[in-house]
Amino acid sequence: MRLLLDNPTVAYYNYCKMKHNTDIRTFRRGLRSLENEIVRTLSDETACCGVTRAQCHLLLETEFQGTANLGELSTALELDKSTLSRTVEGLSKNGLIDRQDDPENRRKVSIRLTPEGKIKTDYINALCDKAYERVFTFIPEEKQALVIDAVALLAEAMKKSRKKETSICCGKK
Repeated sequence: MRLLLDNPTVAYYNYCKMKHNTDIRTFRRGLRSLENEIVRTLSDETACCGVTRAQCHLLLETEFQGTANLGELSTALELDKSTLSRTVEGLSKNGLIDRQDDPENRRKVSIRLTPEGKIKTDYINALCDKAYERVFTFIPEEKQALVIDAVALLAEAMKKSRKKETSICCGKK
């Protein structure tokens, strides 16, 4: 059975489809621009702090968690344990984090900030807070909470989408 649609219905369908693609492409273009700005900002911030981006993220996550093991940090940062282990090693050598073996399980290592690591995270937080406070001066006050919510919502949606699809590159699934 063939469904016949009148011309206004077809035109409306085509309009909605075109508008949707335009909206998605506008969103993607904005996201690329945002990504470039985030990379530049993070590079500037970490260069000033004397740590790599990965080290910066690990320090801040360790500060947030207090004391954590590699598994917890690996999950939170979405990094494999071997990559994280190398980052931990570098920060440990620089005296910014302390590794403690678990007396009940020698394979389990607890990680926490050293006093020098706390000074470093305080510095990173002060620098980043100031930078993002400056960004927020360009966002109308009544929309600032919306931006904060939208960023968290977008990040969570992207995580869920990535976990659901194995790969969208070149049509592979």
